[in-house]
Amino acid sequence: MPRIEKNSDFISILSSLPVEQQHHLAKKFISGVIHLGDNARLNQLLELLKKPDCSVDDIRTAHSIAQSVYVETGPGSDMSEVKFNCQATHFIAQAVLTCSTQDNRGASTVHLAHKVANYCRMALTCASMGQGGENPDFANAEAEYNRIVKEQIDTVNKFLDSEGT
Repeated sequence: MPRIEKNSDFISILSSLPVEQQHHLAKKFISGVIHLGDNARLNQLLELLKKPDCSVDDIRTAHSIAQSVYVETGPGSDMSEVKFNCQATHFIAQAVLTCSTQDNRGASTVHLAHKVANYCRMALTCASMGQGGENPDFANAEAEYNRIVKEQIDTVNKFLDSEGT
């Protein structure tokens, strides 16, 4: 398999991987941003993310935790002011929901790892924007976005190398 050099390669190669490999990569992507969440319930997911294989109960637990955090941190939860860290937590929960949703038809699994990667990118973007105090720090957000894209591409390239594909 060719090396990923740009985002369109990233999308194409991820969608060509079997679901099990996409789940493996999705867990790596989430592991890279879960520390940004400001909800203690997400910490329970750290051990699950480290497991090579998760049981049905593990997946059900992760989904339940993520669902409650997702609802609690939704954009409509507190619009009196934009809370970037809250939105970062919301995107992390969305990434976990995507990774833990079982779809027997396969339709939503084709781009599973790509969707999770994007939610993780948004989580980092929100968290980095919140570092600007009262005003969003767009310059920092752009730099962090570029960094996470590179890290995700490197992660997939290393994974492909280790798999011999």
